[in-house]
Amino acid sequence: MFMVEQRPKPGKPPQDDWGTSTRMGYEDRPAHQTRKLPPKSNGSRFLRTIGSVLVVGGLAWITYVATSPNGLSTLLRPGLPSPPVLVLAGGLLILLLEKLVR
Repeated sequence: MFMVEQRPKPGKPPQDDWGTSTRMGYEDRPAHQTRKLPPKSNGSRFLRTIGSVLVVGGLAWITYVATSPNGLSTLLRPGLPSPPVLVLAGGLLILLLEKLVR
C-alpha cells in the first residue's frame, strides 16, 4: 500500500508521528540565502597559463619520445637532460614562480 502524506490545515502546526509539533534539532532557514563567492586568487593568470601549457606540453612530448623506438635511451642518456624534460621543468618552475608572486 502507498502512504500518502497529508498536508496540515492552514493555521495548524504540522504533527509528526509522535504527536509533537516542534522541530528540535533543525534550523529554520530563510527562503533566500546569499551566495558565498569563492575567494579570488591573487596570482598572475598569465604565468599560470604559460606554466600549465608548458607542463602539459612537456608531459605529452615525454610520452611521445618514450613510446618512439629509441625513446627511453633518448630520455635517460647521461649529460644534459633531453628537451622534453627541460620543457616540463621550465613549466614547473614558472608555476612555482607564480605561487611566489601572489
